[in-house]
Amino acid sequence: MGLPSLEQDHCDVCAKGKMTLKPFKSHFDKVEKSLDCLHLDLVGPISPPSVSGHCYFLTVVDQYTSFKFVKFLKNKLDALHEFMVIKNLVENVQDRKIKKIISDRGGEFVNAEFQKLANENGFIHVTSPPNTPQLNGFAERADRTILEKARCLLLGANLPNQYWAEAVSHATFLTNLIPTPSRNNLLPFHLWTGNAPKVKRIRTFGCKVVFAIPREKRPWKLAPTGDIGILLGLDYDSPAYRVLKLQDNKVFITRHVIFFEKNFPSPSNTSKPKSDELFFSDERYHSDDEEEYFECQEHPEIAHNPTEETTCPTDEGESIKSSSERSSESTTLQPGKRISVMGPQHPTLISSRIEKENILPCSRRPKALMTLSSSKDPSTYKQALQSPNKDLWLLAIDKELKTMEDLNVWEVVPITAETKLIGTTWVFKTKRNAKNEVLEHKARLCAQGFSQTPGIDFLKTLAPTGRLNSLRTLISFAASKNLSFEQLDIKSAFLNAPIDEEVYLAIPNGLKHDKRVSCLRLKKEIYGLRQAPRAWYIRLSSCLETVGFKAAISDPCVFHCSSHSPIWLFIHVDDIGVFGKDLTKFKQEIEQEFNTKLLGQAELMLGIKIYQNSDHIGLSQEHYVNSLLELYGMSDCRSVATPLIPNEHLETPSQEEAMEFKKLNTNYRSAIGSLSYISTATRPDISYAVSSLSQFLEKPGIRQWNAFMHVLRYLKGTANVGVTYKKNIEEQAITYSDADWGNCRVTRRSVSGHLILLNKGLVIWKTKKQPTVSLSSAEAEYKALCNLASEVLWFQQFCNEIGLTSKPQSMRVYEDNQGCIDTANSDCNANS
Repeated sequence: MGLPSLEQDHCDVCAKGKMTLKPFKSHFDKVEKSLDCLHLDLVGPISPPSVSGHCYFLTVVDQYTSFKFVKFLKNKLDALHEFMVIKNLVENVQDRKIKKIISDRGGEFVNAEFQKLANENGFIHVTSPPNTPQLNGFAERADRTILEKARCLLLGANLPNQYWAEAVSHATFLTNLIPTPSRNNLLPFHLWTGNAPKVKRIRTFGCKVVFAIPREKRPWKLAPTGDIGILLGLDYDSPAYRVLKLQDNKVFITRHVIFFEKNFPSPSNTSKPKSDELFFSDERYHSDDEEEYFECQEHPEIAHNPTEETTCPTDEGESIKSSSERSSESTTLQPGKRISVMGPQHPTLISSRIEKENILPCSRRPKALMTLSSSKDPSTYKQALQSPNKDLWLLAIDKELKTMEDLNVWEVVPITAETKLIGTTWVFKTKRNAKNEVLEHKARLCAQGFSQTPGIDFLKTLAPTGRLNSLRTLISFAASKNLSFEQLDIKSAFLNAPIDEEVYLAIPNGLKHDKRVSCLRLKKEIYGLRQAPRAWYIRLSSCLETVGFKAAISDPCVFHCSSHSPIWLFIHVDDIGVFGKDLTKFKQEIEQEFNTKLLGQAELMLGIKIYQNSDHIGLSQEHYVNSLLELYGMSDCRSVATPLIPNEHLETPSQEEAMEFKKLNTNYRSAIGSLSYISTATRPDISYAVSSLSQFLEKPGIRQWNAFMHVLRYLKGTANVGVTYKKNIEEQAITYSDADWGNCRVTRRSVSGHLILLNKGLVIWKTKKQPTVSLSSAEAEYKALCNLASEVLWFQQFCNEIGLTSKPQSMRVYEDNQGCIDTANSDCNANS
């Protein structure tokens, strides 16, 4: 006997009063390979900020392998950039494309830029409904696991909470070594890399260590050879450890360590952290009943039983940085190795601005962060084989050798008694775009040209290089005429140039021939040969001349084709900037001759970032500036308003000042060289400061070094400043000239300065001390005017040669000294 089913008629009151949440069942589609689905979540803000100023971290979980990545952020707006970093890395490592990502509906994920990224890269972006973190369970569960481990690491190590980023990074590394039940208890690390991890170097986080003091840092012969510190985990850049020095709370990287894994000291001037001091704004990570909502469950980690005192293994074969571990190490971003040097609130004597103990010696400073992951480019073939990115470098080596084979660069011949062999070396470089995204891993085989003999295996070597003044002039002209500014790169450029001399190479690493009986006879130039740049320029220029281009005498690296649609080229070795209305025909012609990569609208050239929109073209070196600040530990310094302190004059350092600077063990010449490129490329505002500092290259003192640090503080606040060229503005070039009479307090020589503007855009500038003493301000100004006149003559010739102007034009010069003006305008002056 059955009763008919009746359709239930809902009561509004009952529905409101008895409404419950629907149960959450496993709802994720099954995946078959890594990168089929990634789960994202952003944790934060976290208080207090980390020692590097980070307040958030981005978690990315691969659903198939359960492998987790972490990136630290100072601002939520950085989430897109950091995800792109991980995306490029994982797609390179796995050689697959991401198919789908799942995230919540946070503003950092749901926006036009993120959707544009999904559309351009062809992956699906799925978002969970509001207030239902359970539907983003993979990432939420990973967040909770990582945070719980990080909290325990901090508590167990007696570390203050500002070291939470170190703990989170180490916790993520450990989490990737925990078996995954849904994958037959395989480790996420093994599933991701295909190899078993090497865990011999994992030690107890936060334990007491004694690390070796470099010999040059010991004050006297019988001084201790070690110092006490706290272990902050593995260093992911090298087979070493991150150690917090107890004496001054600075982080050092070292592999010479003795561990006391049952002893947990606290940093100086800090106390043991309390569990409620570390504040996360999102309370969902502390829910006790949350676990039922998640599909994947974490299991306790395998116990590690340390000994009381253990010496760090020195065998590089036991290094944790094996090729199989490239992913977990290169994607877990460590806080930067920085020294915070805070500026004064009010200017004081320049010599007292920076305490010398706050400056790391050159050998202890971090390298500039020019890479997206934490791994550095190897400098030798052996290092490439030991690198976390070993497989990528081997592919790059194979690609380079295949290119040389295709271009018939050499032939294998037997070694004779008369054969003079030139050695080779491999150069490795991670190539990036203007957004600092990895484009490719490049390996280049180079000859050791220093062993060549003049007149035997090379003759002429001089090859022209393009002038920055020429590039800026072309950009200003292109902006005024609203021309296209594109960029192309000729792959393996030097390998296209024939060689005239008899040159023999030793068999390089990676090439399977017997080095004892065989060698390579070159048919083409290769990188590293002293004549190669000249041979390539001759090869390229002859090719361009056959299609109607002509090189300028005033700058042989600028070519002009005066066809019905004029085109201008700026050449820097194999990097070519192209200006014109219709570039299609030229690109087809160059592609027929060389293996060319069309990069589209120019974005990065000569280390200069190029911004193009409908209103203007802008040039800046923000990334270069930030790298320089990182290099000298000034990333977190206070900015100042001027490059140099007003009315402060640098003089020849005393013996005491010179000795004080020598104690810093740093390279003043290299530091000023870094500033010099910035000042000559995009920053005329620091030109005078760099010119002043350059006068002390032979004998710098502590005051000069502190002045250099002051310039870095100025750059900190103006990192994104550069030169801008407005579009559709056509004005005749104008110039300015000036001089500071008797500026130098020691020699009383004056300083000249001039600049040239084209279409209201600054294209040429220069600051330089005059070679002789001037007897009057008018004489100093007149010398400066003479320097400008020679620059103007070059500028006019350049513009006329390449067709920027139809005929020579006079240029207006602005000068503020009446005596100089009268002298310049006088037809005959007996005193001049």
